[in-house]
Amino acid sequence: MITASGQSDQIERNERTWVMIILLGLAMLVPVGRLVLLQVVEGDEHLAVSEANRLREDNIQAPRGLLLDREGRPLVQNRPSRNLVFDPAVIRGHETELLKRLTLFRDTDGSALFDSVQVRKLFRQARLSPSQHPILLEDASPEEIALFSEHQYQLPGVIQEVAMRREYPHGTLAGHVLGYTGEIPEKMLDSMALQGYRMGDLIGRMGLEEEYEDVLRGSDGVRYIEVDAKGRVVGVPENMPRREPVPGFHVRTTLDLDLQLVAEQALSDSVNGSLVALDPRTGEVLAMASSPRIDPNIFSLPDRRRAKEWARLAMDSRRPLNNRAIQGTYEPGSTFKIISSLAGLSSGKVQYRQHFPAACTGGFRFGNRYQRCWDARGHGHLNMNGALTQSCDVYYYQLGLLVDMPWINQTASALGLGEKTGIDLPNEKSGYLVDSAAHEKRHKKLGWKWARGLILNLAIGQGELVTPLQLATMIGGVANGKHVMRPHLRQAVLENDNPVPVMVPTPEILHDLPFTSEQIQFIRHDLDSVVNGMRGTGRAARLPGIRVGGKTGSAENPHGELTHALFVAAAPVDSPQIAIGVIVENAGHGGSVAAPIAGKVLKAWAIKTGRMPPPIEKVGAR
Repeated sequence: MITASGQSDQIERNERTWVMIILLGLAMLVPVGRLVLLQVVEGDEHLAVSEANRLREDNIQAPRGLLLDREGRPLVQNRPSRNLVFDPAVIRGHETELLKRLTLFRDTDGSALFDSVQVRKLFRQARLSPSQHPILLEDASPEEIALFSEHQYQLPGVIQEVAMRREYPHGTLAGHVLGYTGEIPEKMLDSMALQGYRMGDLIGRMGLEEEYEDVLRGSDGVRYIEVDAKGRVVGVPENMPRREPVPGFHVRTTLDLDLQLVAEQALSDSVNGSLVALDPRTGEVLAMASSPRIDPNIFSLPDRRRAKEWARLAMDSRRPLNNRAIQGTYEPGSTFKIISSLAGLSSGKVQYRQHFPAACTGGFRFGNRYQRCWDARGHGHLNMNGALTQSCDVYYYQLGLLVDMPWINQTASALGLGEKTGIDLPNEKSGYLVDSAAHEKRHKKLGWKWARGLILNLAIGQGELVTPLQLATMIGGVANGKHVMRPHLRQAVLENDNPVPVMVPTPEILHDLPFTSEQIQFIRHDLDSVVNGMRGTGRAARLPGIRVGGKTGSAENPHGELTHALFVAAAPVDSPQIAIGVIVENAGHGGSVAAPIAGKVLKAWAIKTGRMPPPIEKVGAR
């Protein structure tokens, strides 16, 4: 029998039970409700987020266009390489752990493979640009890839990427002309991003790589990749949108690989100097050599080795990074006598067969000053032909005083001296022509004033500054007789492997020449005498069966005992198809040093164009 108190206890227990059931039900409603919210109400949104974490947008690098010689032979090409990069979305939260593990890796020499300072810098880049992949290790070797694969499970967010790197198959050949590629400096990233560049992208630095960056650079593509929870690539999903990369255009240059090779062999890497050969009819540069040479391949080395090589080049007192063909400025020496001769003829103040009052006895007196001739024995009484052939200074002292500097400078300007030629290369220098205003402005701090006696030096090319490219352009214009053509290196732009050019530049006239055909014929005759005459100073550039015209020069050198050796030439002199300018620093006389170098290139050109037979190999020669 249940008592009243028992019934009361039972009711109380039931009430507590129901309270517990209700509380438990309410407690269960929270996760169930949350589950319903996540899967039903917000299901689509979270599915999209999940897919975004599983699927990553991956850039596909566009192949960079090639640089070819005039016959289509590659001067620059691409090769695949493997990089280790950071995935910013995965390394977040693992940075301390990653840094600790990465600093334990060693290369084959036992040195640390990763620098902690550099790794921290990459972490910072990853935070600032989460959509890009900072490069941890570029152009990794097979051994380094194997080491990474072995420890990949310990390196969340470190992934492999395949990239294309520049390769220069001929090493130092035309290194200054071709230039190199390098990673975009961090300080330029913001401005370059507006043009579609990303962190780690390579851009042209120096030479044609820089000049034609917009042409050579392609447009990257995009694909989607599937990754696991640790950011490792597990595949490429199907049926996802994809944008294919668009390769860059190829640039076929005007360079002739064979002539370039001969030019660089003739201009030893042990000397400082430059050689430029071009076609004076069009301005096409056939060869351009600068010594000491550089190998652009060093700029495609992995970061640490590249930095070491860069430091070596930057500290070299010979300044190998300078392209002396367009950046080296030198006094033209006696090659400037071509300018003085044309100035005399075109001014009407000097006749071709005229003899000046003072014979050359080894020097010339002007006021209290006695100005020597290069030949202390003297040349006697000469007309223009004899003076240019034997390079008599005394003749040109008198010509300069008679014609005066304004007319001489006007002639020099017409032939492209004292200004940039506008060649399609960056950082060309303009050179310098001297007159009273320019002289006093340049030497204002020293208080030097213009004096008429300065004309004596200037008339023989001591005081002006020219580049080797300007000398080649000048002699090409003189031999051409009608125009000075703007030198250029781009012959055509090609799309992929399509042989039909997308664009072919039109040869451009830099200056129309004001000289008469008779005046040009006089100078051509004299240039022929310099090379082929019995007393000419440029006999080392002679070619059998081809009339070469040229002029030697020896320019004063403030940094050494020996003069700079110069030589300019054109062939055939009466209908020129090649013009050459050579300068060798601290080397001596132009006739004995520079002329033989030009002669080797002229001979190679003559053989290649069929004007001379190739050399006959000796029986049994190897």
